[in-house]
Amino acid sequence: MGKDMPTVHLSLPDSVYSELKKRAAELGVQVTDIIKFYIKMGLNKGFASEPSEESTKTLLALSRKVDKLEKDYRMKLTLLEGKYRQMEDAITYLIERVEMLEETVMSLKAYSAIRPAKNE
Repeated sequence: MGKDMPTVHLSLPDSVYSELKKRAAELGVQVTDIIKFYIKMGLNKGFASEPSEESTKTLLALSRKVDKLEKDYRMKLTLLEGKYRQMEDAITYLIERVEMLEETVMSLKAYSAIRPAKNE
């Protein structure tokens, strides 16, 4: 923030703040940046009258970016779900193997405990 820039404090309903956070996250920007964007759009009468060519281009660019982010998110989520299932299967397999090894060790201990008794 520049030295000459004034600071404005405002209170927002939780629902509005949540929507701003969601939109900011979708665009990969900070909440303050998206608030500044909306203020600029309002001051340029972007919401009250016919949108300017510049604001239309900006909205289209933002819309494309949101679409791309959503597509990337869904792809990454699908990949993560697949990796999670693979890890879950691997852990289940390892648990089964450890249980088998424990049984084998117990059997060997029992056998070695009985074996010396037969030789005596």
